Order: sequence, then structure tokens, then C-alpha cells
Amino acid sequence: MTNSNTFTIYNASAGSGKTFTLVKDYLVLLLNSSRDDAYKNILAITFTNKAVGEMKSRVILGLSSLAKEETPASSEPLLALLIKETNLKKDEIQKRSKRILKNILHNYAAFDISTIDRFTHKIIRTFAKDLGIPTNFEVELNVDLILQEAVDRVINRAGEEKELTKVLLKFTLDKTDDDKSWDIGRDLFSFSKLLIRENQQQYVQQLKGKNLQDFADFSEKVKLGIVLIEEDITGAANSFFDLLAKFDLTEKDFNGGYLFKYFIKIKNRNFIKLFGAKWQDKLEDSALYPQRLSDDKKAVLDQHQSEIAALFNSSKKAILKRDYLKAIDKSIIPLSLLSEISNEIDKIKKERSLVLISDFNPTIAKEINNQPVPFIYERLGERYKNYFIDEFQDTSEMQWTNIIPLADHNLNTIQSDSEPAANLTLVGDAKQSIYRFRGGKAEQFIDLCMAENPFQVKKEVIDLPSNYRSAKEVVEFNNSFFQYISNKFESDTYKSLFLKSAQEPIKQVGGYVNISFLKAKKKEEELELHPIKSLEIIKDLDEQGVSRSDICILTRTRKESFAIANYLNEQGVAIVSSESLLVSNSPEVRFINNLLSVSLNPHDKNIKWELLNYLVQKLEIKDAHKLILENLEKEHQGFFAWLTEHDIYFDLKKIQILSIYEAAEYIIRAFSLIKDSDAYLQFYLDFVFDSLNNKNIGISEFLELWSQKSEKLSILAPASNDAVQIMTIHKSKGLEFPIVIYPFANSALQDVSRESIWLPLPEGLNEIPIGYLKASKGMLDWGETEANAYQELLYKTEFDSINILYVAFTRAAQQLYIISNLDINAKGEINENKVSGLLIGFLKANHLWEDGQDIFEFGSKNIENYKASDVTSNLKNNRFFSSSTQNNAVQIMTKSGLLWGSLQEKAIIKGDLYHDIFSEIDTMEDMPSAIKKFTQDEDIPESELQELEQLISEVILHPELSEYYTAKSIVVKERNILSPNGEVLRPDRLNIKDKFVTIIDYKTGAFQKTHQLQMEQYENILNEMGYSVIKKILIYINTEVNLTFV
Repeated sequence: MTNSNTFTIYNASAGSGKTFTLVKDYLVLLLNSSRDDAYKNILAITFTNKAVGEMKSRVILGLSSLAKEETPASSEPLLALLIKETNLKKDEIQKRSKRILKNILHNYAAFDISTIDRFTHKIIRTFAKDLGIPTNFEVELNVDLILQEAVDRVINRAGEEKELTKVLLKFTLDKTDDDKSWDIGRDLFSFSKLLIRENQQQYVQQLKGKNLQDFADFSEKVKLGIVLIEEDITGAANSFFDLLAKFDLTEKDFNGGYLFKYFIKIKNRNFIKLFGAKWQDKLEDSALYPQRLSDDKKAVLDQHQSEIAALFNSSKKAILKRDYLKAIDKSIIPLSLLSEISNEIDKIKKERSLVLISDFNPTIAKEINNQPVPFIYERLGERYKNYFIDEFQDTSEMQWTNIIPLADHNLNTIQSDSEPAANLTLVGDAKQSIYRFRGGKAEQFIDLCMAENPFQVKKEVIDLPSNYRSAKEVVEFNNSFFQYISNKFESDTYKSLFLKSAQEPIKQVGGYVNISFLKAKKKEEELELHPIKSLEIIKDLDEQGVSRSDICILTRTRKESFAIANYLNEQGVAIVSSESLLVSNSPEVRFINNLLSVSLNPHDKNIKWELLNYLVQKLEIKDAHKLILENLEKEHQGFFAWLTEHDIYFDLKKIQILSIYEAAEYIIRAFSLIKDSDAYLQFYLDFVFDSLNNKNIGISEFLELWSQKSEKLSILAPASNDAVQIMTIHKSKGLEFPIVIYPFANSALQDVSRESIWLPLPEGLNEIPIGYLKASKGMLDWGETEANAYQELLYKTEFDSINILYVAFTRAAQQLYIISNLDINAKGEINENKVSGLLIGFLKANHLWEDGQDIFEFGSKNIENYKASDVTSNLKNNRFFSSSTQNNAVQIMTKSGLLWGSLQEKAIIKGDLYHDIFSEIDTMEDMPSAIKKFTQDEDIPESELQELEQLISEVILHPELSEYYTAKSIVVKERNILSPNGEVLRPDRLNIKDKFVTIIDYKTGAFQKTHQLQMEQYENILNEMGYSVIKKILIYINTEVNLTFV
């Protein structure tokens, strides 16, 4: 009996069809199995919910297409490959696909394609007792909230605990000395994120058990070491000057006076910028004096040159050691506070029986460490036989270490002839690894593609050489550019990776690449000129007939996104950007938050000035300055008294009585902040609601939460016909766009200015075993360990920078525009440590560079084959409605109380659940997340959950309904329509194509005449709005799905 198990790795470059390949391999396993439920033994893991949804829908849609008698043309390539790899005939594949699809839809919960976090959560939830975790634990997804609370607890202990107060005061003073903000809470919160990052865990654990006194004692020892070293340094300087005094030597007797000035500096304890000058390299061999010096003095200096050189070398060694100790000393205070924050987090978790999502992998790793067959995986392994891991280059070292035993258990087990073989498939691309800051480690994927193999079975590495995404000229440009870059790496591993990165273009249509160089010397000029150039390109694309929705502008940083977005907004260009359209940009949102703030602190003149400034503009007050002066000093209700003259009646006390959500809506109504629907305010209200969900927080806690989240809370606007998309490169990964514009292509490749490095402390100075030291070039002179760590950081930073460039350049399907800087110095030299230098160097290497030319083109702008992408239009809400909910809430509770425990109540709950889920579904792809959203916190039996999934699938895939659950038309779900007589109508779903509408309503129970009358009401109001209703469909969902066409 032989081991037929397989370990396959797909090395999949950008646009190479990796998702297609994954789905194809998944379907091969299903079709080759003798069981229709083989999917229950397959675990597929990826890293985002979006990727999970895409893969699930691709499998389902693939099976659906294969099950049809006439295979759709788009699925013919998949069918051909499946026939080849399964040796099955077309009709057999059709029959099996139909059976498998039905089985999956009946047992959707067992269709296990999930994120790695969800998988580890399942493990921890299942084996909580074995892992030493309370079985009633709660998972905290918002780790930042816990970190902030822990930081606040530490700060609040100031004044009560003497040692902690001293440390916090020292931390504040150090920040002030460095010209940084005095807000220590923000800095401590940022620093405390080390506690939740997987790649930092091994270092943070070494500080466990260390208290403030331990750090204080260590600090004293380090400071004493610095004092002793400084005495040695000044001693060397004194010896130098004693020697000079003995032989009557002065500064003029030394070549350039450099050596003399050096010893003057260190005697005065000035240890800044002392090394790196060329004269220091020749100190032992070259003459120390100018030729004009007398022979006597020349002889003296020649005689004592070795002694002087020794004094210089010993002082240099001591100064470098002092720099090292100073760096250690600077890290002690933050590390001591990190230890205190860690202790507070442990207390919070214990108090509330919490498990942070960031704890999942460390918890499992701790349990399986050094166990030959970890028990948790031994039990799981009995279920799973086949494993798929997508985007493997983003897998952390700890995640992979945890997965290995699970896969190993099956791969190393020889299956009997009657059992299917076990399989592990990894898919990734090290060149697209851009999440090192989250723990992703591309190097382990590179190693696996080479010699590394943690399993006994033979490994097969398959390169996917083709590019199905980009036009020929775009692919060829990227092939040439990144092969040129490969020679710039000092690491042979990285060099080889990009040297072999060339792809074969499948699309033979013409493409276009444009590189522009701007004369921007400073960052401020960049932020001004690059947006202007971007608009110039957009206007040129308009003339080519390109839809603006097909244009995406990619940036590295949010600051760059804001610069582009603000300029395009000013120029009247519609944009869509999750990074740029911050909710906090809304004046109305700021006004609401300021009112909440002033209810807590009526004396704050800054807040009151902002409130008055907003109101005088909104109300168009003529003498605004006078009104502000008259009211700025007033407090409480008196501050708002003047508003009655403008028919605004606002009671500040109400804010303190109402819930925060009701207070926000009260402010909107009282000040008539908006008439038309406002996305900013709607997102803000959603944030308020989510913040209060299951949490009892007051205004001050809410405002603190807002301050943490406001920089990331942005409108997630969908694409529209006339809007240019703006996003960061990290957000664009996995996406493609017809046209890509990449401005600010001028970043440094080895920028480690914001990085710090964990370093083991030397023997004799390791009471605290490890330090977290700011990365600096000086590390190269501290010792072999420190130099190697710094050099490795440079290599990895450069690799990550090139990867970001690779991701940006490979998003374009048809045209790629790169905007860089003409970064050439007066000598005509380029800096190849910057992207601009790489681009210029590439052009020069290919003999394309022309002095004075600032635009370089590849291919042509031929748009004969251009086809605008389909975009989803959106209906606008013309009015914003808000009403007090207090009385309604009482009324609802009273009515519902009559139904408690009745069969009618159960029917209502079931109907509401179906409505809720369908309100989140546009297409089949949305089904898993919609079901999860409304069932994950409910205690629903497995059998009922499977029935739910089956019935929803039957609706979406129903032959007479499936066309309405595709992306071919505009979908409007659960939207209020206000009739002329004031009645509010709310159809469940409208499918709109041009001006034609299909109305869909979901019902439980039996057909009633009122259902028909309701549909006719919908039709009448839509007709009045200028639409033509072509179908009215009632979908009755009970134990089966029935349709009634009205």
C-alpha cells in the first residue's frame, strides 16, 4: 500500500487565475469522490470575508453551471479541464454536479470555506475546556477597545501609585524633549499594539513577570554604565590634550584641525555626529600634520601616531557603546509601561471572561508546542482530509506552525484503497506579500517553493505562468521592469524571485503604459503637483471615451489619498474612496459631537466657538462676529437662547436624558441639519447604533470611542458611472481596474525611520532580557547581532517596498499611468534607493532615457477593444426622515407582549428572520455573510439552520427567480417610499433595469388578498414615479418555496 497523499503548491503571480485554479481543484475533489458530501471533509482557508464569499460563490456557481444541460459558454474552459483531470464524461459531470449542489444547499453549514480567524475560533470554542479557557468566554473582536481601556486604567493609577507616577511623568517629559505631543494616552495606545501582534509575541512574553521596580533597577544600572563610559571617553580626550601640552602642539599642527576638534567635542561631552569622515579611515597610516609643519613636530607626531590612533579608536568604541546604552535606556520606560498595560489587559479578560481575537493563534500554539500529535487536531483530523490555503504569502509564522500538525496528521497517514487520498494545496505569491506589519511572512512561502517541506509526502510546486488580466504591453512592461529591479537586491533569494517573475500575456489586445516625471523637490510640492497631473490624465481619458468609473488612483498612504481627493473634489470630479471620504469630514457630524461635548463641559470656549461658527454660517447671520462675542461667555441653556429668534427650540438637558442615538437624532431634528439624505450622517448614526449595541456607555465613553475610530470611519460608497475610485495599494490587492493611475511613485525603498527592533541584551546587562530599540544606522557598529538585525530589517523593508510597487503596477488591465519625480542631482546622479531612481535607471538601462523629456510611453492608447465595466447605479433617497422613537418603543413592546409564547409569535420571528437575511442579499455571493450576520448570535438548532440555508438557496437559484439575484440590474431593498398622501410603503425588493421594475415580496404562511392589494399599491406608486412594473412576485417561504405572480 503506497502513500497517494499529495502536497501541492501553486506559485501564482498577479492575474494568473489562482482563484479559478483553486475552484477547479476543489471541484475535482468533489467530482472524483464516490460521495455527494465530500465537501464535508474539505477545509478551505483564506484571509478575508470577501475572499471567502468569492470562493464559495465561485464553487456554487461552478456547480450550478456544470449541472445545466447546456453548459454556459463562460464555463466551457472549466468543463474541459474537469473532463481532462477527472476522466469523467460531460453527462456524468452534469449528473454529479447536480447531486453535489443539492447536497451542499441542504447542508450549507458543513460547506467549510472560512477565514483563518473563524477556523481558529471554532477550535478554541470547541476545545475551550481543554485549552484552559472558561467555556462561557466571549470573543472580543474590537481589540482596540480593550487596549484603550487598559491604557486608561494605567494612566488613572497615576497619583495613587508612587512608582507608576514617576514612570508616567518621565515618559511625558521624554516626549516633550523629543518635541512630540504631550498626549501620552495616544502614544501608549499605539505602542501597546505590540501586545496583540503575532510576530511580536515571542518577544513580549520575555517581559512577563517584570514589574516597575525591576525596570527601575535596570535603568539605574544602565545609567551608571553610561556615566562610567563617559568618564572613559573624557579620559581619552584628557590623555590626548596632555600629550599635546607635553610637546607644545596646537590645533594648527593637525591636518585640517579635524582630529583636534574631535577631541575638543568629546571633552565637552558633545557626542553627536562624530564619525563617518574620510580622515578617520586614514588615521593610522596617513600623516597627521600639514607639510608646512616643522620637522621637530613632525617627528613627535610620527612617534606618537599609534598612541593617538589608539586614543581615537578607544574613544570611538566607547562612544558607540554609550550610544547603545542610551538607546537601551530610552526603551526602558516604554517597556515598563507596556508590561503594566499587559497586566491590565489580563485583568480585563479575567473579569469579563474575554478572549481577544488576537489570542487565538498564540493560545493554540502554546497548547500544541512540543506535542507529537496534538489532541485538538487529532480529533479535527478525523473530519478533514483535504486542505486548501489561499493567499499563503500573508500567513503568519504562528498560523502556519499551528496548521502543520493538522495537515500532517492526514498527509502522513497511508489511506486504504477504499479511502480517498488526503491533500494539502497552498496558493500564494511572495511578490504580493505586503502585510508583514500584520504578521505575514513571505519568506516561509519562498522556502516552501524551494527546498523546505515539513511533511513526509512528496511536494509538487506548480508555477502559473500566464497572465489573464492585463493587456500585452502592460504585462511586457512589468516583466521587463521587475526583472531589471531583481538585480538591485542584495539578497539572492529576493533577486531570484523577481528574476523569474516574467509572465505570458493571454490578452493579445493593445495596452498602454505612461511614466511621467515631475519637478517636485519637496513633499509639499509633490502633494500639490501630483494631484494636478492626475486630473490632467483623467481629462485625457475622458477624451478617449473612458468611463471614469473604470479609473482607479492608487496611493501608498492615506495622506496622499486625501491630497488627491481634496483636489479632485475642488475641481468638481466625483470620487469614491473609503480612505478619503471620512465621516469626520462632515460639518454636521462635527456639530453633533460638539453639542454632545458641550453638554459635558459647558465652559469649553473652543467647542462653543465651533458651534457658533457652524450656526452663523448655516443661518446666514449677517453680523456673525457680534453674535459670537455676545454668546461665547454664556453657558448651559443660556448659550442657546438666541436661537428662538430663528425658530430653533433646543433643550440641552434632553441630550443628557436621551440615549446617545436618540440624542443625535434629536439634534438633527432640532436644528434641521439636513433635508436630503446625507451619507455622512447616516454612517455616523450607524456608528452610534453599533457602538451602543449590547454596551451601556455614556456620552464621555462614546466621544472617547469616536476619537479612536474617527480617523478610519469612512463612507463605503459603491462605484458609479462618473466617479473615479481612490484607494490605497493595500486595499487594492486582489482587485483589477481597466485604468490605474499611480501618483507619488517616489517613496524610499529602505525607509526604516519609524521602525524599532527587538534585540537581546548582552550578558551582564540582561536583567531585562530584551530591548525594543529604534532602528538606526549606528546599529551597524554596535556588534554582530545588532548589525545583522539592522541589515535584515533593511533587506525586508526593501523587499516589501518592491512588493507594494508590484501590486500597484499589476492592477491595471488596459492602461497604467505612473507619476514620479525627476529626482536627479546636479551631478546627474540618480538615487536608486527611491522608486523614481529605479524608474529612471530602468529607462536608461533600456536606452530610452532622454534628458529634458518628462513623459515616456509604452504601447498605444488604442481603445478599440475598450469596454466599460458594468457599474451598479444607486437610487438616491430624496428626503431624510427622523422621528422620536420613545413612544413607538412603548407601543411596540405592548403589542408584542400579547404574542409572547404563541405560535403566532414564532411565525412572526421566522418571517422577520427571512426578511432580515434577504435585505442583505443582492446576489448568491452575499448569502453566507447575510445568514451569518443574523444567526451567529442566535441559539438556532443545527437542523433549523440547515433548513434556513436550504430554503434561501432555493429562492436564489429558483429557475424563475435566479435572474433577479445577479448583478445585471439595480437592486433596491427595504427602502421606504413616501406616497403623496403621506403613507409610507416599503417593498422588500425592487429589481430595476432602465425604467422597468420587478417587485418581489417575501411572505410566510398562505396567500391572502391583502398581499395582492399591497403589491398593487407598490405598483401604483412606482408608476407615479415614472417606472413601469413588468412583474409582481410573491415568494412564500414555509417548508418549501412557492411563487405567486400577481
